[in-house]
Order: sequence, then C-alpha cells, then structure tokens
Amino acid sequence: MRARLRLARRGRAFRARLGTREDAAASNTPLLNVAAKPLKGEWLIVVTNVAPRTALETYRKRWAIECLFGDAKTRGLNLEDTRLTDPRKLALLMSLVALALAWAGRAAADLLGKRAPPRKSHGHYARSWFRTGFDHIRSRLRSDPLDAIASWQRINPEARKPCGVV
Repeated sequence: MRARLRLARRGRAFRARLGTREDAAASNTPLLNVAAKPLKGEWLIVVTNVAPRTALETYRKRWAIECLFGDAKTRGLNLEDTRLTDPRKLALLMSLVALALAWAGRAAADLLGKRAPPRKSHGHYARSWFRTGFDHIRSRLRSDPLDAIASWQRINPEARKPCGVV
C-alpha cells in the first residue's frame, strides 16, 4: 500500500486488486478503487467500487452523521439510556433530541462567533461544537434561564414575527 501511495503522489487514488499476488494475477479478486488522503500524520484510506472522489465525499458526509449520533447518544444526550419501545413516544423523543441538537449548535455558534473551538496539541477539538453549546446552555439554565433561551430564539427569527390576520 505504501508503495502504491508513493507512486500515486498527488492524486492518491488508484485501482487495485486486493488479496494475494496470485489471486490478483489470476483476476480472482474484484478490481477496486482506492482513495487515500493524508490527515496530520495519519492516512484516511477508502476502498470502494465507486469513483474515488465520490467515495471520499460520501465518507465526509457519513462522518458528520456519525458525530451527530455520538452527540445524541454517548457524548451528551444519552439517548440509548432510554428504554422506550412505543413508536409514538420514540417519535416524540427523537423530535426533542433534534431540537436539543439544534439549540446546542446555535448556542455554540453564538458563543464562538466565527472562531472555531480550541484545539488540543494533536489537532482535535478540545470540545466539540455540540459540547460547547450544550455546556453553555446547562450553565445558563442554572444561573440565568432567560439568557439560556436567547440562542433558542435566534434559531428561527421568522417564526417570532407577528403575523396579521385579515
């Protein structure tokens, strides 16, 4: 793999057959696309049967979804700790989780502005956007509840405008 990545240089994408040399020579393994991207001392390598750029773009979107699930489950709202099985109650819970995630994101955006959260020495965020907003909301709910809901009110300012009835 290292030799192929070195040869690929800039594009860092190539087609290869994975397996033993004998299997590859006999075409017993499928021809796959390999896309690689250097990430601060490590490599992200995606092996797929679609175009390499498409695979990396899809992985980027998938990773954002994985982070969202992590925020909803283990790193914040502990969604998996509920024992709900009733579909109606689950639907309501998922709606509330979606609102909480949006509120935390808005609170983080208000708190940080155009800055990004601080990073650790290895380059990862010290706290995620979600955790930054979530912690801010929790502290404000304890000390100044009206300030806590200020970011909530900025999520959709159009919804707060009075509408006239004719």
